[in-house]
Amino acid sequence: MTEPFIRNHHLNLIKRQGRHIQQSFRDVEDSGVMQAVKGQAAEHVKQVLSALTEEQENVIDPLSDVETSIGVEAFIGSLQPYVESFPILDKEQIGRLFPHHKKMEMPDLEDVDFAHRTYIGWNDGGHRKKFIVYNLDGELVGMEGRYTPTKRQDYCYFCRELASVMLVTFETHETDADNPEFYRALGHHICIDSGQCNRNISDVSRLDGFVRKVLQHG
Repeated sequence: MTEPFIRNHHLNLIKRQGRHIQQSFRDVEDSGVMQAVKGQAAEHVKQVLSALTEEQENVIDPLSDVETSIGVEAFIGSLQPYVESFPILDKEQIGRLFPHHKKMEMPDLEDVDFAHRTYIGWNDGGHRKKFIVYNLDGELVGMEGRYTPTKRQDYCYFCRELASVMLVTFETHETDADNPEFYRALGHHICIDSGQCNRNISDVSRLDGFVRKVLQHG
């Protein structure tokens, strides 16, 4: 059997393409145009996934052959065995990622669907901090930011969807050899609800780049 190769953000992209096909079923009457829409959707997914094996392409190709909206849902359901889960964490592992925060509020891990997570994020209301755990180049890393408790509707920097967001500021690990007191922080509006953000995100370039900037990786 083909090993899991679809990450959460890939699955979200596929769902988005599926919704586009479903909308086209309602709006498009020409069968040739409809087939082109489905074919383009499948090709777009394969381009984003990139470097697929023949077996992996065979998993995606049926998207171009769906005939109904229900068929789209069935196709998406068929992908579940190929979804690559976020590493399953326990509170002890999280604690090791944040060794200086013995009293931080922990996430409710029983409610976390690790198979559908691009990152693990939670809010510590007592300390007004957002904590994030991300798999960076195969290594789990943690970072924390201080948030402003006011909320607003805006586009989240990570998932690029309109949502309830809050401004979160992260202190970077950047240094300046000529200035020992150098300090730099980066702030962005990020989804208050990290679970919703994970359900929306279909491109990790912003999230990945931001983590690298904060932690000074690469």
